[in-house]
Amino acid sequence: METIHILVVEDEAILAMDLAQRLGDLGYYVVDTVDNGPQALEIVRQQPIDLILMDIHIMGEWDGIETIRRMQTTHSIPFIFLTAMTDATTIERARQVSPSAYITKPFNDLNLRIAIDLAIHNFAARLPADRPHTMDTAAPESLLKNEALLLVKDYYFIKQNYRFIKFQLQDVLFLQSDGNYTDIVTREGKYTLRVVMSKVIEKMQAPDIVRVHRSYAINRRVIDGFGESEIIIGKHTLPIGRSYREEFMKGLELM
Repeated sequence: METIHILVVEDEAILAMDLAQRLGDLGYYVVDTVDNGPQALEIVRQQPIDLILMDIHIMGEWDGIETIRRMQTTHSIPFIFLTAMTDATTIERARQVSPSAYITKPFNDLNLRIAIDLAIHNFAARLPADRPHTMDTAAPESLLKNEALLLVKDYYFIKQNYRFIKFQLQDVLFLQSDGNYTDIVTREGKYTLRVVMSKVIEKMQAPDIVRVHRSYAINRRVIDGFGESEIIIGKHTLPIGRSYREEFMKGLELM
């Protein structure tokens, strides 16, 4: 289970340090802070980045817009422009590289958090239509009040307590239904969505997530053992419903 990895590109050192501190306080992980385009591009080439906060006015020959344009030739990463520049020419150039969000300076923590939410939602929405991308169809202004589960590339992003947490399918142990709520139980903890379990399974679209009971679905890749009426996953013992047992056994034969 990981938090979102963010790269900050800002040429004013004090502002960069302040932004990194704010992001840390909000629960995000700042991979690095740099002040120029070539260095930012090198970091993107070397390690996974979930989101870029990019000042438009940075050091060097490339400004933030040109830096993003060059990144987009080889990488697909959501990004947010940070700037005090609001003239029409700059905004038009920025639009041409399709930012996920745009923040004008100065900004507060709430604006920053909303922009990050929007960036991840908007990026997921641009994925091919045959891939699941969101379980939350709320309007942008209400994003902070609603749970969300998104699939971006090979990772799921689940919103808990006003921030996204990142995990992979291999982190999931099982799902547990409680009426209109579903708990996703992972190796690191439990996360709750206000969505019925059938919808969660549908949106995850992972063949290894299989229902074994009206209240449980398991990740069959992490099973430690099973019996006539139960499945063991780590310290958890889960029931197998009669109507699900035959399909569960057939699924094991295909693994």
